[in-house]
Amino acid sequence: MAFPIIPIKNGTAGSSTPPTAGALQLGELAINTASGKLYTKDNAGAVVEIGAGATGITTAQLGCLTTTATPNLVPQLLPSGYLALAQINALTTNQVAFLTTTAVAGLVPQLDAGGKIAVAQLPAAAIGGLTYKGAWAVNTSPVIASGGDVGGVTAAKGDYYVASNSAALIPAIDGQTYVQAGDVIAFNGTTFDFIDGAKSEVRSVNDIAPTAAGNVVLTAANVGAVATADITTLAVADKIPQLNGAGQISTAQLQVASTAQLGILSIDSAASNGLFISGAGAAKVIPGTSTVVGGVKSSTSIAIAEDGTATVQGAGTY
Repeated sequence: MAFPIIPIKNGTAGSSTPPTAGALQLGELAINTASGKLYTKDNAGAVVEIGAGATGITTAQLGCLTTTATPNLVPQLLPSGYLALAQINALTTNQVAFLTTTAVAGLVPQLDAGGKIAVAQLPAAAIGGLTYKGAWAVNTSPVIASGGDVGGVTAAKGDYYVASNSAALIPAIDGQTYVQAGDVIAFNGTTFDFIDGAKSEVRSVNDIAPTAAGNVVLTAANVGAVATADITTLAVADKIPQLNGAGQISTAQLQVASTAQLGILSIDSAASNGLFISGAGAAKVIPGTSTVVGGVKSSTSIAIAEDGTATVQGAGTY
């Protein structure tokens, strides 16, 4: 059975005191388990620390250490603890296989010339911002078509243009047929979305919303007007009379008035008064009399025919 050799020891926590000369025999070992130092007694009877006389090896003593880029030697760290740049070889993208400019799972994205990650390497959830691409002269510059086509090239998701003029789209773009100056056209990754941006755009007229083309269609009822179908030149019940070319209501639309509607007409039976009314209701002025007809006084010098024509008979006054 083997027996372990255990030297004299001092295990007091925090102690670094070496043993006294009297505590050791010549060549006997002692260890301070708190500091980890090993001691013995030499020929002179003094207690010495084993290894205390060794000195650190200098850079000059180790010819394999260097701060320069020297082949087959070992790089020496700078006082900062880092390797000198001269000792680091410049790496290319090809040498670092884990860098990539494409969207490859498990690899590290390489920054582009602008110091940014390419859009192709970003997840779809991270792409939602708008990128202003400039003014758009509708139908002219750039030529935009359905499905994200801009001058024959597919736009990137989030690209948008602002219309500089108002015009009908020829042909329509993703169902939109008209844009106004200030409207925004933005690509959502599949089709173009249109955002109203015109300052003078009409939202509604008399609470009537515009059509998809932006037009507002009103009926006569929307503005309290009478429909054309309700206006007539004929005597039609529940219709509105239309004036004739002279701006008057036609006689066909006038009702024949009865005596009761006109009131009582009093007739003097004396024919000498100059007014005669027949049984049919026709009034006749008898010439040659002095009478007052409707506030006009006629004398023998004026003859009034049955049709109401007045003729001067000769010199006279009236």
